Amino acid sequence: MKLQKVLIPVDDSPYMSELVKEAVVFAKKTGCTLTFLYVMNTPMGASLARAAREIEEQKLACSKIPDGCRQKSAAEGVFASSRVEVGSPAETIISIAERERFDMIIIGSRGHSRLKTLLVGSVADQVMEHAPCPVLLLK
Repeated sequence: MKLQKVLIPVDDSPYMSELVKEAVVFAKKTGCTLTFLYVMNTPMGASLARAAREIEEQKLACSKIPDGCRQKSAAEGVFASSRVEVGSPAETIISIAERERFDMIIIGSRGHSRLKTLLVGSVADQVMEHAPCPVLLLK
């Protein structure tokens, strides 16, 4: 199986720098391109006009996260793109992977406690269960 496009969901957790490092190593070995994706939740309880303005402001602020990942990749000679989307994180990741035919998703696990994971699940768990392509979970 030839890997060409790999989706990397990112956030602002302290674990992301290690995820980016591992994704870059993986891309160098396989020759794939990386897409760093940050998914922000839709703000609740705001008027439609206010919500649209808030979303655009938040997207701009959040773009620093995947843009930084893209820049780190470029510094290592790996082609990458970055983007910010709005929605439910797991659903958005799965939808983009399916719609844009990504070959793989590399996602980090934050190591939630077993109880919390059982009660609410995790984005990584949901992505692993429903993704249309292989998922590499980095812990």
